[in-house]
Amino acid sequence: MASAIEILGKQAMKTFSDYWRGPKNLEKLLSLINKITAEDVKLDKTVLDYVSRQPAPMCVIDIFENKDITITVFILKHGVKMPMHDHPGMHGVLKVISGMVELNSYSLKTKNHVIKPKEEIAAVRHRPVYLDSNSPACTFTPAEKNLHEILSVEGPAAFLDILSPPYDVDKFGNGSRPCTYFKTVKSKLCSELADIIEEVQLSVTENFPDFYSSSLEYMGPSLKNYCD
Repeated sequence: MASAIEILGKQAMKTFSDYWRGPKNLEKLLSLINKITAEDVKLDKTVLDYVSRQPAPMCVIDIFENKDITITVFILKHGVKMPMHDHPGMHGVLKVISGMVELNSYSLKTKNHVIKPKEEIAAVRHRPVYLDSNSPACTFTPAEKNLHEILSVEGPAAFLDILSPPYDVDKFGNGSRPCTYFKTVKSKLCSELADIIEEVQLSVTENFPDFYSSSLEYMGPSLKNYCD
C-alpha cells in the first residue's frame, strides 16, 4: 500500500505535468498536502533537536526531483529568516509540518519582467500569514506571490515545498532558473485592497553570507517508483 507522501508525489506529477487542463488536479494536490504530517516524511524530534544544535541556519532534505517537480523539506532554526527570493516561471505549494513560520509574499507589478542588477523593481507586499502544522498549504504562481521571505517564529520550523519546474530546469533556452535575492528599498502603505498592505520598490541583493544550509538525508519512503 502506498504511503501518504508517495500518493502526494504521484499527484504532484499529475498536477504539474498537465497543469493547464484545469484546477481539479491542483485542488486534489492541496487536499493531499494538507493532510501530510512530519511523521509522513520521517521528521521526528531527534532530527529537529539535531537541527537546533548544528551551526547552519537551515537544513534541507531533498525528497525527489525530476524535470517536472522537486519536493523538499526545509527546516529553519528558531528565529532564522529565509531571505526574500523569487521562483522564476515556477509554480509552488508550501505546507508547514512542524513549528510556526511567518510568510511574507510579494507580487511583481510587471509580469515576465527581466530582472537586472541595481534596478529597482515595483512590487506589492501581501498581508503576512502565520502558518503551523494545522494551517492549509499556500500556493504561488509565476505571476502571483512569486517572491517570499519566511521567518521561523517557533522553531525549528519545517515546511514541505513542491516546485514546478525545478530551478535546474532550463528556462526558455536560457539555462537554469536563477534564484535571485531581493531587499526592500522603498515602501508605501496601501489600504485599498484587503490582501495587499504595501507598495514596494525592490532591488537585487547579493547572497546572504550568514544564511546557508546543510543537507540531511531523507529517511522516508522513496518516491522514485511513483513519480518517474
